[in-house]
Amino acid sequence: MMVAPQDTGTYRASASLILAAREDSSTKFDYSLLLIKRSERTSYALNHCVFPGGVFDAGADESLDWLSYFHSFGVTDEDLKRLSCDQVSARPEFLSSGQNFSRDISLRLTALRETFEEVGLLLCANEEDVRSWNATTGEPRTLLLQPDDRSYWQQRVHDDATQFLALCRHLHVLPNLWSLHEWSVWRTPATASRKYDTVYYITALVAQAKLVSLLLEPQEVASAHWLDPEEAWTQSQGGTIWLPFMLLYDTARLMNLHRWDDLLRFSRQRSVLGTTLMQPVYYRCDGCMFGVLPGDELYVSQPEKCAQTIILPCTVVELNRSARRYNRYLVYDFHKVVLASNVPPFDGHLQLQSRVNIQLAKL
Repeated sequence: MMVAPQDTGTYRASASLILAAREDSSTKFDYSLLLIKRSERTSYALNHCVFPGGVFDAGADESLDWLSYFHSFGVTDEDLKRLSCDQVSARPEFLSSGQNFSRDISLRLTALRETFEEVGLLLCANEEDVRSWNATTGEPRTLLLQPDDRSYWQQRVHDDATQFLALCRHLHVLPNLWSLHEWSVWRTPATASRKYDTVYYITALVAQAKLVSLLLEPQEVASAHWLDPEEAWTQSQGGTIWLPFMLLYDTARLMNLHRWDDLLRFSRQRSVLGTTLMQPVYYRCDGCMFGVLPGDELYVSQPEKCAQTIILPCTVVELNRSARRYNRYLVYDFHKVVLASNVPPFDGHLQLQSRVNIQLAKL
């Protein structure tokens, strides 16, 4: 085994939003997920699809002006504290920091700001709903606003992230932070040239997907697609789209939840437990490259130091037969990816859906 720890540089905080909207109740999944296909200018892979999101902007997402704006709607400090997770295990450092308020607040602002910037959706709440909201039983009702001058404001927010607060003031609404539930936290492998710490939030829209009006930002977004988790998985494996491996892993967890109500209920209940940071460590053996995740017997104590792929002097068949505790994905080519985990999920999360969770000894 060859391991070459190196100083790998700074990871940039970012946030993405998994948007689930309703579909016909008679279908296998009565909801679908919004995936956006990156433009050729911003994509690093053909048909590269992701959930809306982007990089945290301290000047915009951590401004003290947000705090006074929330207070003007009657939001208390206790209401804001509800957005923080009381995690049993160590909280990822980028989520436990924060200058003017909790990073749990500012990264939700990042996710909502970027969602408006990329697809023109503003998930917000009006003052009446915020003031009548019972904080112990749920979240304020979510409005999907589509102002007449949406294109104008989308361009302003794209050019200057601080304009997201200006937009909310203009419409007299609050970004509905409480409708976002923490789903997963991923760090890009240390082998990557661009390094991000990304928290994925999930929200369940009451609206039917076909009635949600999108406005795609032309410089970054080539197209948008509403797909249920199984469709997203199948299309990625079939080559119609390409999902980054961490999104493929999360999609395989979402495949357990067929009903919109179950998705919302599980997301609400689980998110208060926080999330273990998942950073793949890459290995290569004869016949395969694979990424290992926390809980795997090959996982290292300092994954952020593994700036080079670890080489194993064996075949993938030999490796699979000897594996006892594993949580990994095996990459045979760009679209042939096998997920395998026999490790109990962390933080009350879902295991990979059984149909796509392969036993390594059977490969």
